[in-house]
Amino acid sequence: MNMIATIRSTDAGDDVFGRLHVLISSRPASPDAARIETRQLVSMAMADTWQADNLWGAADAFQAHFDFMMQTIEINGAGDPNLATLRTKCRFYLDQVEALCRSMS
Repeated sequence: MNMIATIRSTDAGDDVFGRLHVLISSRPASPDAARIETRQLVSMAMADTWQADNLWGAADAFQAHFDFMMQTIEINGAGDPNLATLRTKCRFYLDQVEALCRSMS
């Protein structure tokens, strides 16, 4: 797996990625609404980039891990000790998506 350094700059994308980081850290009242919001935010982040396989792969990996995290919250509750690991994995893939979006736009 390639490790990609996060590229930071101040623009509208910061709001999108900031909101995604908040969703990873939060205990959503509605996991289904959180899933929908993450899909919309990732789509917004990717809208200004040319399409690349590695970007779609990172976005799919992020969504899969986020969905699994929401399922864990639904089944085991927000106090599940495994959520810390799932949040770390979500952040890793989100950092990849962010770096790729910023480098391609």
